[in-house]
Amino acid sequence: MARIEVQNVTKYYDNKKVLDDVTFTVEDKSITCILGPPNAGKTTLLRVIAGLEKHDSGVIKIDGKVANNLRPIDRKVAMVFQNFALYPHMTVFDNIASPLRIMKRSQEEIVKRVKDVTELLKINYLLNRRPAELSGGERQRVAIARALVRDDVEIFLLDEPLTNLDYKIREEMRAELRNIFMRRGGTIIIASPDPLDAFAIAHHVVVMNMGRVIQTGRVREVYDNPRNTLVAKILSRPQINLIEAVIERHEGRKLFLSVSNNFSIDVTRYEEKLRNENEYLIGIRPHEIFFVSSEQIPKDCVTLAASVIITEIEGSESIIHVDWDGKRIVIYCPYIKRLTPGEKIQIGFRLRDVYIYSKRTGDLITKYT
Repeated sequence: MARIEVQNVTKYYDNKKVLDDVTFTVEDKSITCILGPPNAGKTTLLRVIAGLEKHDSGVIKIDGKVANNLRPIDRKVAMVFQNFALYPHMTVFDNIASPLRIMKRSQEEIVKRVKDVTELLKINYLLNRRPAELSGGERQRVAIARALVRDDVEIFLLDEPLTNLDYKIREEMRAELRNIFMRRGGTIIIASPDPLDAFAIAHHVVVMNMGRVIQTGRVREVYDNPRNTLVAKILSRPQINLIEAVIERHEGRKLFLSVSNNFSIDVTRYEEKLRNENEYLIGIRPHEIFFVSSEQIPKDCVTLAASVIITEIEGSESIIHVDWDGKRIVIYCPYIKRLTPGEKIQIGFRLRDVYIYSKRTGDLITKYT
């Protein structure tokens, strides 16, 4: 069993609060992603769970027992650092074997365990090389192998394991990491700034910002129901489009959210939820906006005329910025699509993909259904 409970944990550095009353639970044999932007407190939180940092207040429990005063070695935790922290003067074999040598295991056992873990990670051909001779992806696998080689470990903590890798290796490693840890077993916590890591690897997500936990749950549940604009931004890549809108009453009884003179949404059915404020934000994720041809307009589709601002190509993906009635909208395409600045296009989305947030608080009011 390796259930982790973080209860009201607070941590200061030089009078600055970097963890603020952090509370969540990681279930045994699950994969959890701590997701948040830089300076969210992710690395500090992992180090506190590992026992590498002392927190100022709160409780860390492992398997129901308070672990606050346990040494790192007694917590049955292995941590993979963002910079991999390999010994540059050692071979791959010696790097991976180093924890076992500290534990005074026999040479026969060391050879067997290193062989097993390097075959699992497909790096057995690298054993005689040194870190400087390895690619970023290879160094990452060696760092993971050094954690997996320990048989006394039940908890694995990975601090942004994919951040330092190039685009294509990140894509490959997401699926591999999940498979490796599902086969190895144990409780896995991965810290990452990239929502794609949460979607591809994790069962659960803990969304953090500025040292605070702002939402937790199963990845899909949190993605479908982001409780505020901050969670929606963190869980959207590129960030969700947030468009200002105001309440207007048309035709006597009907209630509309008006975005511009040319576009408004009928929200009469949500009148009870929208009665307290006048200004809102309409949220539409970039991948839920698509290009529309005049010959083929999808059913239940809202169409808008826009002009291209710029196209960004990221690997095999495209991020296209367009101007719609003076508002900048971002569109995500999972393929390469090059458009010319100033080009006139038609874009569309479905109302069922629209979120309505309070402009004042950022809280989710409702999803359009």
